[in-house]
Parts: sequence; C-alpha cells; structure tokens
Amino acid sequence: VAALQEEKSILLAENQILMERLNQSDSIEDPNSPAGRRHLQLQTQLEHLQEETFRLEAAKDDFRIRCEELEKEIAELRQQTEELSTLAEESQ
Repeated sequence: VAALQEEKSILLAENQILMERLNQSDSIEDPNSPAGRRHLQLQTQLEHLQEETFRLEAAKDDFRIRCEELEKEIAELRQQTEELSTLAEESQ
C-alpha cells in the first residue's frame, strides 16, 4: 500500500508539472509561445484577407456599375443603328 501511495504521489506531481508546462506553452494569449505566435500570424492573415475581400467587393461594385452603363450605351447605339439603317434604306 505504501509503495502504491508513493507511486500515486509521484504520478500526481509529474502530472502537475506536465499540466503547468502545457499551460505555459500553449497559451494563445502569450505571444512568446508557439501557439501564441501562430495565433497572431493567423489573426494578421485574417485581417489582410478581410481587407482584400473588402477591396475586391468594392471593385466588383464599380465594375457592375460600369457594366450597366455600357449596356445602356450599347442599347442606345443599337437603337441609333436601327434608326440610321432605316433612314439609309429610305434614302436609297
């Protein structure tokens, strides 16, 4: 029984040491830990991608507006072409 109690206390102490080490090394809030550095890197990457997405959405909206303007211009030019074709046929 004494040997088992001693082994149990050794295992509990080792478990405590390992838990402390785990908490120290995997803390996301700690920028010096590997997990913290990775978290900061991913956060920075996310911010850059969000900015890129915003920029691309703004460009997409600009292109959509330009496309609508060009479609209106095409419709007007087609109508003018039809009118001019009609006038050309009449004059012939």
